[in-house]
Amino acid sequence: MATYNYPVTNPFEARRVTEPEFEPDLFSDNLYVDLDSVRGEEFRQSIAFDLNIDTQASIQQSQLTYQSDDYIKIIFSGHRGCGKTTELKRLYADLNDPSRYATIYFSIEDETIYEGFQPTDLFVWIIIKLVEFLDKHDVRAGSLALERLRQQLLTDVTVEDEIKTGSQLELSTQAGGGFDFWGWLKFGVQAKAVMADENRTSTKIREQVRQNTLSVIQQINAALIDIRSAVKAQHKGRDLLFIIDGSEKLKFEVYEYLFLKNSHLIRELGLNLIAAVPIDTYYRIMDAVVYFPNQHIIPMVKLDKPNAVACLKEIIRRRVDETTFFDDGVLDLCVRYSGGCVRQLLQIVNAVIRKTRGQKASLAEAGIAIQELGRRMYELLDNEHLTILKSGVYQTGEAKVREMLFQLVLLKYNGHLMPNPLLDSFVASTPPQP
Repeated sequence: MATYNYPVTNPFEARRVTEPEFEPDLFSDNLYVDLDSVRGEEFRQSIAFDLNIDTQASIQQSQLTYQSDDYIKIIFSGHRGCGKTTELKRLYADLNDPSRYATIYFSIEDETIYEGFQPTDLFVWIIIKLVEFLDKHDVRAGSLALERLRQQLLTDVTVEDEIKTGSQLELSTQAGGGFDFWGWLKFGVQAKAVMADENRTSTKIREQVRQNTLSVIQQINAALIDIRSAVKAQHKGRDLLFIIDGSEKLKFEVYEYLFLKNSHLIRELGLNLIAAVPIDTYYRIMDAVVYFPNQHIIPMVKLDKPNAVACLKEIIRRRVDETTFFDDGVLDLCVRYSGGCVRQLLQIVNAVIRKTRGQKASLAEAGIAIQELGRRMYELLDNEHLTILKSGVYQTGEAKVREMLFQLVLLKYNGHLMPNPLLDSFVASTPPQP
């Protein structure tokens, strides 16, 4: 990835670093802006409480002092670009401590080829991440169950040969013969390539997991019992926690299989888990027959809060030089139409930079760029969308409402749904639908 001297003054760099899909390291590049003062920390404190952490003090100053009989499953969501990944990384940094949890972070988008990700791949990747954790922290535990999983999933000549060929590594063999599952799992890059699509190896592994899912989960759980004891004994943490950062780019069928149609599989896993899902899936899960009691959604930034506008402007100022690209008032206008959504703020700023081709933008030029963005969003709406928007009644049980939440047509503010401000002038002028 290219390196940038922030805040950038080059117009081509400004165009790049404001693209919503641009993913810098916010912390090492000093681009992170703490929004706790305007978004609130209640959702973080509630997550900590669900994880049995006393929240009288900050998470960093608290300890895990109580362990319930059940394993905790937390569903975590928010609008596209609201900062789910950033908040999950913050939770990882805060929770991953010997006095709290030994925490394993898994990003589906970064660590897999998400286009080919299938629902049962999750269980394979849980095994992979467990073994990476064991290797990194020199924890020797769970080997018997992991060896059984090796025998169950990889004792096929074709699979063994393909992995050996692809890995280009000297892989040891078990005493009883066959490929050493541990040797392969330590190299996640090879796993990423193997599970990328429907090749002979991934097909064999997926067939085994699909046909024997509960058996695979039972062996994972057997390994986890041993691993959890070792983690405590070696003072790596007082319990084990997985954080799984999902992706809006995953097919809905993946979430549907894991959290709606077969949610018992997630609940059967003997581990504490925070799983991020898209906002439309979140509401589908809320309406499901099988209920996940621990559900949290990142609140939007309400622009009428003190310092809210200043915080959002700072996000842009850290990326691009304001005086180079914007006249007075332009950044305030961009923030106003962002609706408090960081992704949309970046999208608007990027549209303004593109509109002026990197020249300093006036308020009038910024207004035109914003109007064009709103029109593009409006033109994708059908009559049913427009009827719902004009009614002002937004029931998340309706598929069209969930669809509009996912597409940022509707924005959620601390329990209230409101139309995206980009649509204000368009929806207001739309005649009633017959």
